[in-house]
Amino acid sequence: MKKTIASIVTTLCFTTNVFASIGANITIENNSANVSLSGIENSTESIQINIVDKNNNSDITFTPDKDFYYSNVISKSDSNGTTISILIDGTVIKDGNINLGNLQFGSSPNISENVSIEIANVNNNLFGKKENITANIINNGSPNKPDNKPNNSSSNSSSNSSSPSSSSSDSSSETTSESTKPSKQEQKPTNTNSTAVASNVSDSSNNSNTQNIDIEKMYPVIKNVNFSDVGNHWASEPIKFLADRGIINGVSENEFKPNNNITRAEFVTLLAKMDNIDISKYKNNSFNDVSTNDWFAPYVVWASENGITSGTSANTFSPRDNISREQMAVLIDRFCNHKNFNLKPKNEVINFVDKTNISSYAQASILKVQQAGVINGRPNGEFSPKDKATRAESAQMLYTMLKIQ
Repeated sequence: MKKTIASIVTTLCFTTNVFASIGANITIENNSANVSLSGIENSTESIQINIVDKNNNSDITFTPDKDFYYSNVISKSDSNGTTISILIDGTVIKDGNINLGNLQFGSSPNISENVSIEIANVNNNLFGKKENITANIINNGSPNKPDNKPNNSSSNSSSNSSSPSSSSSDSSSETTSESTKPSKQEQKPTNTNSTAVASNVSDSSNNSNTQNIDIEKMYPVIKNVNFSDVGNHWASEPIKFLADRGIINGVSENEFKPNNNITRAEFVTLLAKMDNIDISKYKNNSFNDVSTNDWFAPYVVWASENGITSGTSANTFSPRDNISREQMAVLIDRFCNHKNFNLKPKNEVINFVDKTNISSYAQASILKVQQAGVINGRPNGEFSPKDKATRAESAQMLYTMLKIQ
């Protein structure tokens, strides 16, 4: 009896103390949600977090952040929404913080702030559960946007982003003029301390399209593509959507390599394919670093002739350089102007903490695509303009651009 009572008391103490500093952080990016926890006891060996999606999504997949001994997700819907239980076993916690992984939903989730967490220390036979923990919800791309601001939490990745490592300098840059199509004379911008556009600004140069475009008719399915390396990736839906329509290709028939960087030539090619161009019409290349024999030559010529790009200088395009996030935002903005696609503002302006690192030529474009919901910042409040964009990120941005039409 004494042993039983001692066990109960010990368990109660464990339950009380272990949850005192636990924090749950959920970062939403469009149809994805990254889940992380902070303040976890080092002795914890298994964790289950239960969250509720008020939008009642049923098609839910989970991609763990790393190889746990065991991981699983179970969802159950009722009148209150869909309860998602993420179970992680074999957890190795050294610093008290852990990123569990990404949830992928069929449509944008509306996740409740109230979550419950169950933890266990198997070696000491201690178990505990805490209901009604208030999660920190960071919403970077869903219409159900709470007022939570990013904090110094342990959430270390963005679900619509692979968070490529930051680059201290950018070897190639897009510039822009005051017109909707850029000048052919383009120079590399100098480092500037100018900030992004002030909040709640609506750019009058935004395209005037007010009618919905039938994206399914504009981009019909032409094949069924299933890459072996994107099944559980956070960008699997955008990648398959674009691949099935012949807009984006894999590095081979079976592999996509979603976390690889994407070059400037490759990204311009995606845009050209979305314009359904006849490559035989684009031969008058003016860039010294683009040969007529290069596979991407007609796509670069198309981009130049239609005001999508004017190069990294008057005579160079830098086709093989990896494209940066700010460059990608500029090209998306110009492509939308070219296609008369909708980039109307619907989200509040994000005051990025690294806004002084955004090149002056890219500020207006980043404002437009951010407010339109096409591109967002990192969970830590940065935009990371000089970071190199990945193939998965490019697919996600183009997919979102099409879905908002």
